[in-house]
Amino acid sequence: MQTANFRNKLNLHGDKVILFVLGLLFSFQASAQYYEKENLPNYDEQLIHYGFYLGGHTANMKVRYNEAFLTNEFDSLHSIIPQSTPGFTVGFIFNLRIAQYLDFRTMPGVGLYQYTLNYNTYDQAEEITYQGKKEAFYAELPLLLKYKSQRRKNFRAYMVGGVKPSFEVSGKRPSEINEDVLLINTFNLALEVGFGIDIYYELFKFSPEIRFSRGVTNALFDRQNSYSSPINELVTNSVSIYFQFQ
Repeated sequence: MQTANFRNKLNLHGDKVILFVLGLLFSFQASAQYYEKENLPNYDEQLIHYGFYLGGHTANMKVRYNEAFLTNEFDSLHSIIPQSTPGFTVGFIFNLRIAQYLDFRTMPGVGLYQYTLNYNTYDQAEEITYQGKKEAFYAELPLLLKYKSQRRKNFRAYMVGGVKPSFEVSGKRPSEINEDVLLINTFNLALEVGFGIDIYYELFKFSPEIRFSRGVTNALFDRQNSYSSPINELVTNSVSIYFQFQ
């Protein structure tokens, strides 16, 4: 697919992305100290805020082998290694003020994800690797609590945490696929935790944020094929960067 080729050209890696965003956050914090005027002074007194966000992420899966693999029933297969792949997310923000330093927010959106597993085998003493992939768009509905620090001029730090259910909205369902491909469930539930900075400008609030996600449900579809037969469970992991405008 063209989207996969585009992401490969980007050559994004989780550690590089995190270092870039941390540098960006520190630069925003430093620039905020130069503001003498307090922008949007009554912003946080409002009950409800709306906005939108753009995001990027790297995603992979944790593999847990089944008994058949552990007892060496797959002679040629010696390991399955998850590969991190980049993607993107867009959506809207609904924020509800609960207390002075606590908000509830939901961020409905759509994300493009690709999950890739590298299967390493031996064939006549030669190592051969083949891949199992799943690429699809997912509708996401994060339900988060946001705990905020005290505001300093036009700057405020915060932490977020909650759950994120997601549903596949593109492609065929696993039960409808006859090809020998990596079969992933269309529903996933993940726990999320992250941190960010609120920066107040004259007309809007900008919030760069880093969030970590860990699946709590088995993403492996229950119908077996050559890709899923050595696997007992697949758990999703992702690191995301969000640029939020409210």
